[in-house]
Amino acid sequence: MIDYYSMFMLAEEAAGETSLFSADQMGGYAVTILCTIVNVLVAFIVIKLFVFKPILKVIKNREEQIASQVDAAERSKEEAASNAEVSKQAIDDARAEAAQILEDARASADEQAAIIKQKAKDEASEMISRAENEVVRMKRVAIEEMKDEISDLSVEVAGRVIGDVVEHDKLKTLADKHVQDLIKEEVDEVEQ
Repeated sequence: MIDYYSMFMLAEEAAGETSLFSADQMGGYAVTILCTIVNVLVAFIVIKLFVFKPILKVIKNREEQIASQVDAAERSKEEAASNAEVSKQAIDDARAEAAQILEDARASADEQAAIIKQKAKDEASEMISRAENEVVRMKRVAIEEMKDEISDLSVEVAGRVIGDVVEHDKLKTLADKHVQDLIKEEVDEVEQ
């Protein structure tokens, strides 16, 4: 029969010889290390194939989106600056054009005012000239009327004073001549 006692002793003896750094323990550690290394490599390959590639692809896509958005933002900024410059130029041009229009309007108004003033002066001069001519005409008419009256009066006075000695026609001619000479002298004095 089997001796149970001896087996127990052998087992006990075998259990007593085992230490943490014994050869069979080191063999177990080596297998564990080898399995761990294999597990880590398999996990690395699986993660690399199934996790890293999609994550890297997502990251790369995101980087491209960000870069395109940054480029679009820079283009928008440049367009905005360009549009602002164009708008500023358009505003400056509009202001210059408005100033030119105002200046032209002022010049036109000044020109119209000068034309109106000149026209008024011309009309006033013409009216004065017509009035002076009318005064001269009226003066001549008055002188002519006076001349006729003076001539008639002088002939009548001379006829009464002298009587029938001198003819009435000759007396009238002499009176007319004398009155004309007097009137001419008076008119010349007035016109000077």
